[in-house]
Amino acid sequence: MKKAILCLLLCLLLLPTAVFADETPAPAQAEGAAGTSAPAESAAPTESAAPTATAAQEGTFAILHTGDTHGVQERSGDSIGYPLLRSLADNTRSAYETLLLDSGNALEGDGLKTVKLMGAATYDAAAIGTEDAALGIERLQELSAIADFPLLCANWLRQDGELLFDPYAIFEVDGVRIGVIGLISPEIAELYPDITEGCNVYKPSGIANIYYEEMANAGCTYFIALTSLGYDGEYTPRDLAAESPWLNLILDSNTDTVLEDGELVPDTNVVVFNLPKDFTAVGSLVVTTTSGQNILSPSVLTLDDLSVLTPNEAVTGVAQTDYSLDGESAGGGLQIPAGAVFLIALVVIAGLTVLLVAVVLRRKTPRK
Repeated sequence: MKKAILCLLLCLLLLPTAVFADETPAPAQAEGAAGTSAPAESAAPTESAAPTATAAQEGTFAILHTGDTHGVQERSGDSIGYPLLRSLADNTRSAYETLLLDSGNALEGDGLKTVKLMGAATYDAAAIGTEDAALGIERLQELSAIADFPLLCANWLRQDGELLFDPYAIFEVDGVRIGVIGLISPEIAELYPDITEGCNVYKPSGIANIYYEEMANAGCTYFIALTSLGYDGEYTPRDLAAESPWLNLILDSNTDTVLEDGELVPDTNVVVFNLPKDFTAVGSLVVTTTSGQNILSPSVLTLDDLSVLTPNEAVTGVAQTDYSLDGESAGGGLQIPAGAVFLIALVVIAGLTVLLVAVVLRRKTPRK
């Protein structure tokens, strides 16, 4: 009987481990760069001739893009918001394989609710914008871990070369492998000296040209830069296009300059787009790559264009939910962290075990 009790006790104690070991499966992520170390060259990029672009694989796909949304979440005034954007994305995906991208400056407050909304709206990737950098490295890394999509920034690194964020992500749409890289303005070092202390913010093209080799070696033949550079500082998207002519598209933010229909940068094949601020427009591109050509059919959609759509209910639900700083919903009843559930289970099992032992011993005690 004692052996049976010991075996039962051992099984009960091991049960929580079996139950909780696989509690949180790893989320699906975009194929691309991961880890904590940059290539050796990234720690001290050197000026070199820009790589030559290779011809893109043939295919037709769509890109929806936003930028400088500045924390706008739902339809308001002329602003579109994420519930309507999700409906647009669903419609577009019914016609084309589609990427939904953001070029930065989307976050508001602690950034959590915006990240949740962007995930619900089915973003594929977003850049960390110049204004987003004000949240600080630790918070941005927390948001990166929470987000259902990669937050990209390739040229903001620790001084020892350690990556702070994913530099790029790789997608395949209609048979075309696409490398998407995030680049931030070097001016954040001056804007946020306390936040960038111990870091280097490199010239975007120096880092981009290094990662081009990685993305090309991974089979990418089409390249998009999500940038937060603008046209008011020393380094603009036009400079990036001239120094990294292998790029196909630059989707930019951090500017009052609007390039809704795109600008073909002189002496390159790179096209730059900038949208109006505060989520008042969504960029839409149908891209056809054939015979080495990059054929774009751009359009800019405003609230008037999208008013025929019904806002997505699931995204509206996220917009109406309050979130705590740890990423859990603050509504819908008591939220118990997984660690607390584990401890509660141990206490309950231990209590039941003690009770079982007491019952067995009581039965074995001879009555007088």
